Amino acid sequence: MSVLRRKGAATSAIVGVLAVLVVGGAIWYFASDPFRTRVNDAVKQGTTWTPEQIAKDPVMYLNYCEEETTKALETLKASKIAVAQNRAKLETMRGDAQAQVTAGSTAVKDLLEKYKTADSSNVWPVSWNNLTLDKDKVKSTVVSYSKQVSIQQTLLNKCQSGLKSLDAQDSKIDQAQADAQTQLAEIKTNRELLKVQNLTNDLKDKLVTMQSAVRATVGAASENSGVPSLEDLKNQSTVQVDNTEFDKILASNPK
Repeated sequence: MSVLRRKGAATSAIVGVLAVLVVGGAIWYFASDPFRTRVNDAVKQGTTWTPEQIAKDPVMYLNYCEEETTKALETLKASKIAVAQNRAKLETMRGDAQAQVTAGSTAVKDLLEKYKTADSSNVWPVSWNNLTLDKDKVKSTVVSYSKQVSIQQTLLNKCQSGLKSLDAQDSKIDQAQADAQTQLAEIKTNRELLKVQNLTNDLKDKLVTMQSAVRATVGAASENSGVPSLEDLKNQSTVQVDNTEFDKILASNPK
């Protein structure tokens, strides 16, 4: 039992000393500017690729750059697929909206012509599309179709805007992929150069410069396209139409 007590006491003493050192170090970190600067520099040297770290282990640094660039390429490939899928959906929505705008506009025009003819001669009801419509029914149908045309026209405009945004995003992805491939080729070249020569200042500068290029590629891969989702397009397409505006519609479509 005495041996166990001695071991326990020794362990407690060690823990106590470590606690004192930790607390003392924390206090000294905030109290001493030189000490804090040295600690921050040591952390930076151990956790980031500084020019000094690159010079010490250029091969490992090239491996790191290659790994990050390859990850970015995979992300860009996924983004490319997502853009293509969204484009296909938007093109389908655009086609449907265009068809409804065309059909609705034609229906409104035909009904207005029917209304003008019947109203001038006071001959009701009228026959249209295998339907028999009285005066009020023609009015309500024109207003209803006009509302639907407005909704579909708004959706059509948003689809066209979304497709333009996707085209811009696609171009950005293509550029980022080209940059990544250039970086991979440069990594391969620099790796071969290291095999046949020491780390000269020129080569060191190239490796340091590569760091910002890799960061730019990774940033491009993770960038949000900012293109609204298809659900957003649908939700934003509601247009308020006054159902009592038949006379205005009629006035805007003179003979």
